[in-house]
Amino acid sequence: MIELRHLRYFIAVAEELNFTRAAQRLHMAQPPLSIQIRALEEELKVQLFERDKRRVALTQAGRHFLERARGILRQVEDAKGEARSAASGEIGAISLGYTASSMLSSLPSILRDFQLSHPRVHMDLHEMTSVDQLDAVNARTLDLAILRHPGVEIPAGIAIEEWLRSPLVAAIPAGHPLAAAPLHIGDLRDHPLVMYPRQAGIGLYWKVQDLCAKAGFRPRMVQEAREASTIIGLVAAGVGIAIVPSHTQCIALEGVVYQRILDKDAVSPLHLAYREADQGAHLRKLLVLLRARRKM
Repeated sequence: MIELRHLRYFIAVAEELNFTRAAQRLHMAQPPLSIQIRALEEELKVQLFERDKRRVALTQAGRHFLERARGILRQVEDAKGEARSAASGEIGAISLGYTASSMLSSLPSILRDFQLSHPRVHMDLHEMTSVDQLDAVNARTLDLAILRHPGVEIPAGIAIEEWLRSPLVAAIPAGHPLAAAPLHIGDLRDHPLVMYPRQAGIGLYWKVQDLCAKAGFRPRMVQEAREASTIIGLVAAGVGIAIVPSHTQCIALEGVVYQRILDKDAVSPLHLAYREADQGAHLRKLLVLLRARRKM
């Protein structure tokens, strides 16, 4: 079997063309070096050197094998360097899940900054519902999830921490009586609402249900939509009022007014979910950046 040490021995002799000098360079005795070169030739079943009392020269097979041996050792050194870079978080890949609404927050700028500082870390991005993200983290197909709390039991070994605490606002058709000032959830009683569907696996659906229940009424849902832009478009069309995270206000459509909701618990946090015991260095660096940009 050819080992890396055999390649190093061969390269030293090939470059020195002298067994004594090659042995000195390798910090070993000359007789064992000669034995190792003989063993390499027997393994390859070719003669690598022409030897006589006056000189050592490479054969044609030896010259060809020298190029390949050097290439193999270069690849080994490159692999060692890449392994160290991966361990330190300089290269690698992160599989990241996110909810559609999270892309209206500071998340895009954070991902851009991370990519600029870690250009050799590939970001594999997946838009998914919160429930699906949690399942994917548990199944190890996602390294990190940006989600709203799905309202289900969190599997063992998965950490979930609040990241971005988004106040909720009301998106109201312009000219509507409630569009003039901040309001309470109770003010929405009997008004038609545009909402995310329950089966979309989005925690905001349950948050709205809970807020309305605490205010003593059930929401009168007249239209469902999965995308924030569609919901705001429906508000602009006068279909109803929507309760959305404050960062949704970046969708500025004519005919829509955003008003603060004054209830203290009218918030919908985004969370980070990841496997506690399964974090690479590059993921830890992304988590540090996300936490540094945490907002309340």
